[in-house]
Parts: sequence; C-alpha cells; structure tokens
Amino acid sequence: MKKIKLTQYITLLAVLLLLTACSSDGSSSEDSATKPTADFSFTNDGSTFTFTNLSTNGTKYRWDFGDLYYTSAEKDPIYTYKIEGEIRVSLTVTNDKGEEAFITKTITAPRIIIIDIKVDGKFTDWDDVAVTDENTSGNGSIQKIKIWAGGPNVNVYLEGNKKMLMELVDMYINTDGNTQTGFLHSNWPQGSGAEFLFEGPLVSNGWGDFYKHTDPNGGWGWGQQVGSGVNLKSSGIVSLSSTTNAIEFSIPKSQLGTLGSSIGIAITEMNAGWALVANFPEGPKFSTLQL
Repeated sequence: MKKIKLTQYITLLAVLLLLTACSSDGSSSEDSATKPTADFSFTNDGSTFTFTNLSTNGTKYRWDFGDLYYTSAEKDPIYTYKIEGEIRVSLTVTNDKGEEAFITKTITAPRIIIIDIKVDGKFTDWDDVAVTDENTSGNGSIQKIKIWAGGPNVNVYLEGNKKMLMELVDMYINTDGNTQTGFLHSNWPQGSGAEFLFEGPLVSNGWGDFYKHTDPNGGWGWGQQVGSGVNLKSSGIVSLSSTTNAIEFSIPKSQLGTLGSSIGIAITEMNAGWALVANFPEGPKFSTLQL
C-alpha cells in the first residue's frame, strides 16, 4: 500500500515538473520573440553615408554617428561627415517595454578635400581639382583645362605649350547649361550655346570686356558690357618648364548672371595681330563642368 502511494506521489511530482518546464519554455520563447535586436548596413557616396536599419522589434532608435557632433532618432538616417578616417557608429534599439539592444560598427569616411583657389600664379591649390578637358592630339597651344566653380567665382586653370601666350582670346561661355540657346559656334557644333563672350588679352586690368549674346537666332550678335573686363582676375602666363606654360584666372559669378546646371568654356587663342593660334577644346563640344 505504501509502495502504491509513493509511486503515485512520484508520478504526480514528475507531471508537475513537466508542466512547469513546459510553462517556462513557452514564456522564454515569448520573451525572446519580443526582445529587440540591433543591426544595420551602410553605403556611401563620398562623405555622405546612407544607413539602413536591419533591427527587429524596435520602436525607437538612437544613432550616434561617432563624430561628437550629431545623433539621430530616424530609422534610416543619411549623414554627411565633416571628418575623415575610421569612425565608430552606434545604434541603440528600444522596444515598447523599454528593453534595449545595441550595436557598433566601424565605417571609413574618405579624405575631406578643401579647395580654395587663389589667383596668384601658384598652382598647387589646383592639385585636387579634376581635369575638365584635355587636348588629346597634342596639337594646338592649350593642352589642358580645369574649371572650379565652388564659391563666388568661376575659376579656370589652363596648361599648354610655349605657344600658349594668351595675348588675345575670344572666350565663349555657356552659362545656362543649354547648348541650343545663345551663340551657336560652328567650331563646336554639338555643344556651344554661349551666353557670354570675353574678348581681349587674358590678363588682369587689360583692355578686354565681356559681351552678352543678343541674337535670338544663335548668330553673331553681342552687347558689350563696357568696363566689365576689370572683373576678370588673371595670374598671367607662368612658365612651368622649358616646354610648358600655365595660367589661372577667375570670373565672378555675378558677372555671368544666373548659372544653370553646368558651365561650358571654349577658347579661340590669337596673337596680338589677331592671327589664329589655336582653338580649344578640339572636340565638337565646349569644356563643361557640371554644377
């Protein structure tokens, strides 16, 4: 009789333990299903990073971009860094119960390039500016052009051989980004449309002036902007070597009115007697910088 009662007691205890274990397992699974997890991925375009939130069970997010400047509560933020190098980015995820998950990843922000062009005949400040156009044949006087339009001026760097003296130029400038408006030059038939012309020696305080295009049919029609040439600031020709000359100059954007999506430049170089030296660029389009 005692053995039967003991056996029943043991069986009951085993059932209770099994029920307790089942109950405990269900609660644990439920807690695990609602707890937040933290994760993210990222892509970048230069110094601008796009963060994609891969977290689960979160209702609130806190991003620390790792540069001591900004945090964000957005789910998928976009952030532009003003510093370079390896940076630790952290994401904290919180659910409705106040439970948190946390993750940190290391990103690499690219080198910050600061371009500050000074027209002084010293050309190292052009080192980080990409070449806009080149003379691929090796003929002509002008071999290379760089254009930089950050800030209040349109800055231009020209490099060429010893024939490049800039004693006299016709410089055509497309300011509205449209190759079908303005002066349609036959030397650059697939992409000209100049709104402005600078004519004169490419030196500071020369006798040259800017002209604004006036012919609605794209022909040779210009209105002189008297005294405007003083707005062009030039380094004058600088000898870089026994075979190479260079020059830099700037034009205030205010001289060119409202700029469109790009600015295009083409140059006819002449000598002091108005004889043709060369046209640049060689191709059918102006040298163009997207703004």
